[in-house]
Amino acid sequence: MKKTSLLVAALAFVIGIVAAQYLLSTNASPTATSSDSTRVPVIAGKFGGDFTLTQAGKPVHLSDFQDKVVVMYFGYSSCPDICPTSLATISAGLKTLTAEELAQVQPIFISVDPERDGGDTLMNYAKHFHPNLIGITGTAAEVQQAAQQYGAFYAKVPSNSAMGYLVDHTSNTYLISKAGKFVTVLPHDMTPATVAAGIRQELQ
Repeated sequence: MKKTSLLVAALAFVIGIVAAQYLLSTNASPTATSSDSTRVPVIAGKFGGDFTLTQAGKPVHLSDFQDKVVVMYFGYSSCPDICPTSLATISAGLKTLTAEELAQVQPIFISVDPERDGGDTLMNYAKHFHPNLIGITGTAAEVQQAAQQYGAFYAKVPSNSAMGYLVDHTSNTYLISKAGKFVTVLPHDMTPATVAAGIRQELQ
């Protein structure tokens, strides 16, 4: 009887160790996917940072907006629903700021579809949501690099629509400090109040 009890206890211990190792490994390196867009691999010292993209053929660096809080979103202008919802929420949050607060903020829309989002197309789309919102993109390699720095996922998905393809992507909004440092991620279900509160906290 004692041997059986010891065997059961030992077995339970081994199962517990295996379960703990599994949980630690899954939590240590989360992967962003289209179905779970809030799991972003934020690793101290290896996340965020400056990048170079373009606006109408002219280089744009994240560092160009130092001394402003940057509100950054990855998407594309042909997005049927997710991008318009997120950008409308960001815009609504910006509209609750005072003029003084808004002057210290730069909203940026980064297109992950550089093939279709040229200068005028992208900027016109961005301005539709807020006059201060700018649209930037770059080469496929430049966009991929910027997205990887911030743990953003995107991939082309074939479509039978006239567009030819869609782009599956994460729907996170990133707040960057005036010093160009990553602050936090606002998930897709954010509200205008959440956006405004995040910005105001960083402006303090």
